[in-house]
Amino acid sequence: MRHSQTPFALPPLRVAVLCGCLVLAACGGTTFRNAIYDDGVVRYRVGSVPASFRPIRVEDNDLAWHDAKLGTISINATCSDYEDVPEAALMNHLLFGTTQRSYRLEETVTLDGRGAHHVVAELELDGVPVTVEVYLIKKDGCVYDLSHIAGRDEFAAGVPVFTAFAQGFAVLATHLKK
Repeated sequence: MRHSQTPFALPPLRVAVLCGCLVLAACGGTTFRNAIYDDGVVRYRVGSVPASFRPIRVEDNDLAWHDAKLGTISINATCSDYEDVPEAALMNHLLFGTTQRSYRLEETVTLDGRGAHHVVAELELDGVPVTVEVYLIKKDGCVYDLSHIAGRDEFAAGVPVFTAFAQGFAVLATHLKK
């Protein structure tokens, strides 16, 4: 007795649906390879992160790493209908929820060929004294914030790592819907 279908054959419609799902899964999603982040809206490069820093999830950040002795470094891109909000207002938004702010440094530097707002501040986060360093840059319709946060005693040791991370930053592409 011959069968026209093998036991594992699928009807053509199911095969088409399955192939479509596999194609979508392969094309979509967020990737981070060779220091390049790509979520389909933005693609950017960051400087190297030492192996002692472990990847972690931090709410509202694209990427973040933590080292118990050096602190946490992170980056986020926001590309949703940004008006021309002044950088000082954006920085205040980033530091919302902190208290006892004391700015050690506030300047404009060049990062990825653009002016970037650079801040180093001592502050308290949930009552814990920390030092934070932030670079905030607006480019191609998006706002990028790169940050380093650590306990006050650990902060200085992590600065060279964060500086290399930030200096390696470059926007490679943006795909904003108009």
